[in-house]
Amino acid sequence: MKKTAAFLIIAMVLFVSVFSAVNIFSAKEFLSGGAVFQNFETALSQNIPFRNELSELMDRIRYFSGVRHFGDIYIGSGGSLLRDIENPTSRTFSSAKNYILSFAEKYQTKPYFMLVPTSAVILQQEIENYANENIYNQRSMIARMYAEFEGKVRTTDIYQTLYDHRGEYIYYHTEDLPTSLGGYYIYGELCSRLGLTQNTMDSFSAAYAAHGFYGSLATDFFKAYASPDFITLYEYIGDSKKFVIERFNTNGTTQVSESVFIYNEKLFEDKTDMIFGGLSAVMEVTSAESTGERNSILIFGDESAKSWLPFLISNYERVTFIDLNAANKELLSGVNPAEYGQILFAYSTATFSSGIDFEKLDFVG
Repeated sequence: MKKTAAFLIIAMVLFVSVFSAVNIFSAKEFLSGGAVFQNFETALSQNIPFRNELSELMDRIRYFSGVRHFGDIYIGSGGSLLRDIENPTSRTFSSAKNYILSFAEKYQTKPYFMLVPTSAVILQQEIENYANENIYNQRSMIARMYAEFEGKVRTTDIYQTLYDHRGEYIYYHTEDLPTSLGGYYIYGELCSRLGLTQNTMDSFSAAYAAHGFYGSLATDFFKAYASPDFITLYEYIGDSKKFVIERFNTNGTTQVSESVFIYNEKLFEDKTDMIFGGLSAVMEVTSAESTGERNSILIFGDESAKSWLPFLISNYERVTFIDLNAANKELLSGVNPAEYGQILFAYSTATFSSGIDFEKLDFVG
């Protein structure tokens, strides 16, 4: 106890010294995380003793003063860590548009496109005092991208559906991903757009597979203010349909499984990887009782697919998933889009904003 008190005294003395050294005149700007606070952070990086401890101490002081915005993460009133996304450049929009339209023309198809908003915009009620001024307007971004594709690509807008269910556990508290429940609502909108019959929730058995874990957003500082997460896995039982999952890796290896879920959280640092054992660069899910019908879909997507893909596979004989950012030329050249009845591009707004290697579409097939 005495050691802790002594450290705090030393820390505060150092803080006052640094506070003066970097000419911090505005306490309000410091607490809000503005330029003055950034100057302080820079000063701490200049070999100041206990700099990590001091930085965390200053964050805690700011938290107790009412601040809930730390870098790109907001601490929500419901215990969620809400990460704001980057502002995509005009080049991001034009590049996505040009590559996808070129791909569609090459394969004489009219693909589907979906952007999945992150929790930062859907759960804004948890950070109401800060959101209007600081949170990036994802809804406007989605509308802009959809407008780019009007008449050429079939878009799927899931924003309103997720917003209508915002009071439910549709996003993890400490991972920047929708939960399985959120995925079911996304699946419902996809069914409507893709012309599928949505399987009702009672067509899936629910298993609570992981409890009380903290995801990648919950660093030591944030963990104290975040609620732990749990994972519910929904396995299709409607017609006893069985699946074969093939995961193709960039190192040339292939993993084959008959289980959509792996019910052992100890095997994974990222607990959401209990779904499919994690998504690989290229993954193919086929029905073990395939009828040979042309009931297939090719999906280009990201980690957010872990929420809705376990539901969607129940409607298809064959589903191939590709992560363009992870896949290499060799894997992509083995995929023939002409073999699929439908093609879907589906990304979280966070992935879309940070950049997708759409140029790799040139290697497909």
